[in-house]
Formats: sequence, C-alpha cells, structure tokens
Amino acid sequence: MTNKPQLLIIKIRKELKMKNINKLFAGVVMFLLMNASLSVFAQDYKITNEVPYSGNYSDIIDYDIPAKLTPGQDYTVSITIVNTGRNTWVRGDNFYLKLYDESDNNYQSDVWGVNKVDIPYDIKPSDKANMIFKITAPKTSGVYSQKWAMVSNNEFFGEYTNNTVNVGGENITVSSEYLGNNSEFVNVSVPSSMNAGEKYKVVATMKNSGNTAWSSLNNEYMLAPVTQSSDITYPDWNSAPVYFSNSIEPGQSAEVEFYVTAPMTPGIYDLQWIMKKGDNYFGQKTNNVSVNVTGGNRVADDKTYNASFLEQTVPTSMAFNEMQDISVTVSNTGNKTWIKGNEQLVMIDPKMAAVTINLWNVGYVQLPENVEPGGLVTFKFKVKPTETGWQYFQCSMMKADGTLFGAPSQSVEVIVSKK
Repeated sequence: MTNKPQLLIIKIRKELKMKNINKLFAGVVMFLLMNASLSVFAQDYKITNEVPYSGNYSDIIDYDIPAKLTPGQDYTVSITIVNTGRNTWVRGDNFYLKLYDESDNNYQSDVWGVNKVDIPYDIKPSDKANMIFKITAPKTSGVYSQKWAMVSNNEFFGEYTNNTVNVGGENITVSSEYLGNNSEFVNVSVPSSMNAGEKYKVVATMKNSGNTAWSSLNNEYMLAPVTQSSDITYPDWNSAPVYFSNSIEPGQSAEVEFYVTAPMTPGIYDLQWIMKKGDNYFGQKTNNVSVNVTGGNRVADDKTYNASFLEQTVPTSMAFNEMQDISVTVSNTGNKTWIKGNEQLVMIDPKMAAVTINLWNVGYVQLPENVEPGGLVTFKFKVKPTETGWQYFQCSMMKADGTLFGAPSQSVEVIVSKK
C-alpha cells in the first residue's frame, strides 16, 4: 500500500472572535496554517482536505456508518454534508460522494457494492444534503476502510469520513433471564422450499415464560433474526426484527406473522429467530429452518418502484397528546403504478426502518387513489404525539410486502411540549 501525503488544514470556525489579536498577527497565523503540512483530525472521525483552487469545499455535519457488520449484511448509510465553498454543486455535473483513496483499501475498490453516490439535487453554497445509500458488507471477514468525500471532476475536496468497519460475526450473549425477561420457543412455520424473489409468510409462536410483560410501547420487545450466533439481517432476505402490536403478559403465548422474500440467488439458507429487548437477547431460539431456494431468473420488482418526496407540511412545534394536521406530497418516479390498498406511507426511524407503532400515534397511511408513474399524491392525515421533548418526524413509501422504496422524506425536528 502506498502512503499518499495529504495537505491538511485546521478549520477556523466563524464563531472564533479574534478581538485580542491585531489584524497583522491574525494574517500571519492564517498564512502559516494554510501552508503547513499537518495531519489533523477534525472531531476524531473526519479529516480536512486542502482547499482546492476551484473554490469547492464541504463540511460533514452528521453521519451514520456502522463500526461492525456481519459478512454479506446490508446497511443503509447516511452522510449529511454542507456546501461551504463558493460554487453550486450541480447534479449530473461530476459532483458526487466517493470512496476516498481506494488504494488504501486492502481488499478491492468495490468492496461495499458501491463506490460513488450522486448528489440528490443541486446544492448551493451554505445548503446541505443528506446522502442516503445502501452498502453490502463483503463476505470475507476483516477490517475494511470506508472513507467518503465529495468529488468534482475526480478531485476530492472538503472533509472526509475517517472510518473503518470490522466485518465479522459478532457473538451474542443470550441470557436465560434478563431483568425478569424469558421466553420459550413453541413453534415456527417456514416453507422448506421457495422460488427466488417470491414472498412467503412466516409464523412464529413464542411464550412469555418470564415475570415481565413484553410491552408493545416504544418498540422495546422484538423477535430478531439470528444466524450462526450473530445478530444480522439475513443477506439477500428482507427479514428484519418484528415488533409486537400488543403487550404479552407472563404465561401468554404470542403468534407472530410476518413475511420474507426469498433471495434472487438459488441455494440453501438457514433461518432462525430469538427474542430481544433493546440490545439484550433472552430466552430460547426458534428451531433452525433450512430453506431451499430455487429458480433465480425472476426480475426483482424493487427496480420498478421509486418515489420522490416533493413537499411536506410538518410543524416544528406541537402540543403533547393533541391532534395535528400533516400533509406530505410524493411523486411516483418509478415505472410501476401504486395501487390503493397495496402501497402506503409509513413512519420510519433514524435507521430507515418502518415503525408502525410510534410516538406519533399513526401507523400505515393508505393511498387515497391509484398513482400512475409520473403522478403525484398528497397524503393528508393527523398525528397525536405521545412523548414530549425533541422528536424526529420522517416517512417513506412502502410496498405491500413491507419493503421500503424510494428516497425518504426530509427529517423534521419537532419540539413536543405540554401546554
């Protein structure tokens, strides 16, 4: 691996007031900083590149990049960038987010299944953009680089994330009784053979054998997928943690129904689940089920669905436990008609997962009518916030099988207060 020296600078924030430094001395300080060859970390997780002659520059203000992944696991990455330069970043004009210095990766440049991400729209100076995209962890365990930076005409500029990801199965510790929680496996029903790309129902029955109720509030309790003692979303499956719609008292059994979509690649796949509260596993696992997936020539429907959020009316302040009108307008930018009763709007959490039981007291929002490709639809509904404090409101379109599609709406920070 070849080490490439980088010319880095320390960012001088606008808030810094140089009241006690005369103008000449300040100018000398700025000159030295701009011309020094340093290796300086900006907030530990990002590094600042040299300001290019082009005048392009960027700041990274937030990001969600995992520190650990299981081989083959999919993960939705989010990076929020502000245009702090002089030029507008024009979509389609060679401005995009790109893996920084691919030669530093000990494996291969396409290790994550993606190495560049287009900007979602034109970004003017001082404007920000939230870049959301999916990565797929490599199938070989190891420690991998994942550094992202803005690029214009193959020239990197601004701050870049300075991350490594440990890819490997993380063993879970299962407690037979965690804070009064315990579960007993009763039954699981999964088809033993499936056709590639098709959807199938799974029914799992678990008994609450502890002395604490499994509350349905706040999505604390869930039935989580596990394989080879690792907490993952199965590679190529749309299996995710399943939350309870009703509380389960001690001694009661819960029959949970949900759907999985068989992967497009034929093969033998193992499926298994276990109860979980927060980050803690407890109780018995379900029996392991081996599924024979055949076929593989089917074209995935996901490629035909797409959505773009155009506008939304979401107040930045609301009253606790009182109704509030919401309006969200979405464009069908795919080539598949959205059917009333099938596609719908759903609330999502910061991890871009659907949350039908939430503090907004709203589940699925149904289409008022069918929406042809290129058409618009406005969802009008009411929310009733059940928690005070700073809360985040964000939604996405969802197919009938529970798969999210298209870009999510802009996240809105709402302060919920009591009167």
